[in-house]
Amino acid sequence: MAPDSREDEGVHIGQHTCSRLDEAESREWLLSDGLGGYASGTVAGTPTRRYHGLLFDAVTPPTGRQLLLHSVQERVLLGEDSFDLATNRWSNQSITPRGYEHLTSFKLEGRTPTWTWSLNGITLQRRLAIKNRIVQIHWSVVGSDHPIHLQYSVLVSNRSHHGLYQAGEMTPTTTVDGSHATITWPFGPVPKLEISTLGTLMTRGSWWRGFRLEEEAARGFPCTEDAWQALEGQLVISPTTGANFHAGVNQAAVRAQPDLIAAARQEDDAAIKKAGVDSADSISGRLVIAANQFIVDRVHPDGTTGKTVIAGYPWFTDWGRDTMISLPGLALETGQPEIAESILHTFASQEHQGLIPNVFSDDGTPPMYNTVDAPLLFIEAVRRWHEVVGDRKRLAAFWPTISAIIEHYTNGTLHGIGVDESDGLVHAGEPGLQLTWMDARVGDHVITPRMGKPVEINAFWYAALRTAAGFAGILGKDASPFTKAAERVHASFGRFWNPHTHCLSDVLDGPDGDDHAIRPNQLLALGAASELVTRDQGQSILEQARRQLVVTMGIRSLSPECSGFTPHYVGSPEERDGAYHQGTAWPWLLASYVKSSAAICGETPDDLIKEITQQLKLHLTEAGMGSVSEILDAIAPNQARGCFAQAWSVAAMLDIQGMDTRGSNPTENTKHERRKKKTSGVH
Repeated sequence: MAPDSREDEGVHIGQHTCSRLDEAESREWLLSDGLGGYASGTVAGTPTRRYHGLLFDAVTPPTGRQLLLHSVQERVLLGEDSFDLATNRWSNQSITPRGYEHLTSFKLEGRTPTWTWSLNGITLQRRLAIKNRIVQIHWSVVGSDHPIHLQYSVLVSNRSHHGLYQAGEMTPTTTVDGSHATITWPFGPVPKLEISTLGTLMTRGSWWRGFRLEEEAARGFPCTEDAWQALEGQLVISPTTGANFHAGVNQAAVRAQPDLIAAARQEDDAAIKKAGVDSADSISGRLVIAANQFIVDRVHPDGTTGKTVIAGYPWFTDWGRDTMISLPGLALETGQPEIAESILHTFASQEHQGLIPNVFSDDGTPPMYNTVDAPLLFIEAVRRWHEVVGDRKRLAAFWPTISAIIEHYTNGTLHGIGVDESDGLVHAGEPGLQLTWMDARVGDHVITPRMGKPVEINAFWYAALRTAAGFAGILGKDASPFTKAAERVHASFGRFWNPHTHCLSDVLDGPDGDDHAIRPNQLLALGAASELVTRDQGQSILEQARRQLVVTMGIRSLSPECSGFTPHYVGSPEERDGAYHQGTAWPWLLASYVKSSAAICGETPDDLIKEITQQLKLHLTEAGMGSVSEILDAIAPNQARGCFAQAWSVAAMLDIQGMDTRGSNPTENTKHERRKKKTSGVH
């Protein structure tokens, strides 16, 4: 459904949508605290995922996330009438209370989610903010001189954000000190939760049983959860000052009752200014604000802190591949090269035998290095960063990592990754392991193993060699080994052309021969190094992509004309994993499609960018409000699936918007210019 018409707001939906439970539940919001913690939920207020709650605290930033504050369930008292603002779905499928029926508006003010209820002619608003392990709720009265009395129940938990909390498990002890409270757990990674408000708090101790999590049920997981009512509160919402509620792990910080909502507004304004966009409600402005939600702190092994990228909310951590793909869009297109540099150092410090981490674990165990593309994408990310900063000395700090990657790929490294001496192409893979971005598996079965010589990996390898040669020249080193290796890849790459499909083969020299499936990896290859194909070949690839792969807001992972195509990403975990790269569409691939079109056609594809921008404008008001989803179904209506806020999806849209201002062949000077994006607002 199209969003309600609204001419003066950014991401906004009105009463017609808010008052329909299916519509209000299908739209989700997210706030990141900058450390890996977050808050998330539905517009309706109904928890539908185990990942919905008001405070998920990153115990070991950015991982170890624990749900501490389940919800604050409000009731407004107006004379003899009372109005519940919360909405809950229970295990018997009943919906009570039904606060969404009074909800007239939901919007994002910058990053700040804002709910508006109409209650007997009184308008009440709630805003939410989170920062550095503290969450703030602010209630305000609009258009009335009379105060409002509010009652609320504070429901808590203390479990992993991947888990569920059930009645009968450990419960906390609650102590109240005036308008402050401490909720103490007998054990666990987070022993205490602090609460502070200006109203009255009273201890409670009872189970709220049987929250039904509808999205968990749809995903084939256990879908009921309980919560512990620790407190009941009462306060008066002043028409002039409103009222606040704070919760977090640090007693002094919580009791200081910081104005996190004002801080968020200031940070949003600063981000918009730094990025050089018109406003927070332009397309580019929305993307800039969304981008900053993914950039968080990570503690290095030596105790220092650097930046990293959460791959997707609500369940991913920081993945090397996703980070390197996302970095140019999230950090460079938003005018934050210093953030990009910190992220690069975070991963460079973890280089191992020419590989960088594919994923940091959620429990603090050593990272996994099962990726063939992340190291090559690291080199590309350094290239994009250096084009902006142009600093030789700072570039030199990354040369040891770049050299190690090239050396280990040339001589061979873990997981069968290495150069085939017969043709100079990179091969990779071993049984039971997935090394490319198409990394789904069911048990021990790898859905798309892609063992052999993947097409995009060899384009990335060629681009990495060309970049290394350029860096060698800047740093006064011998560039000839890199240049010669790149020339050999160029000469051999023609093997990928398949005259029968008029496309590039997906993988060469696999255990079962060549794989000619029509997949989007050839678009990744063209986006990375279009000179590896002829102009006629490039035009043919683009035509086949338009016909077989392109859908609204995404690119299919497999052509419908190929065996194994799966149109919907639904069902059990096994069914969904089986569909993940067998047709499911991915928004992040659109950036390579646009880059490929620009490179092959020799000019910026303005009509294509305009079409994607119009699709994006609608998408920002659906699924993850103000963000871009991870995946979509492969056929119309291309329902959003997976994570409702995905880093490389947002980054791709920023890259595409950046192309609209840079043109198809940006010079180094124009990359330094942060020209304003003149896109329309999101209504």
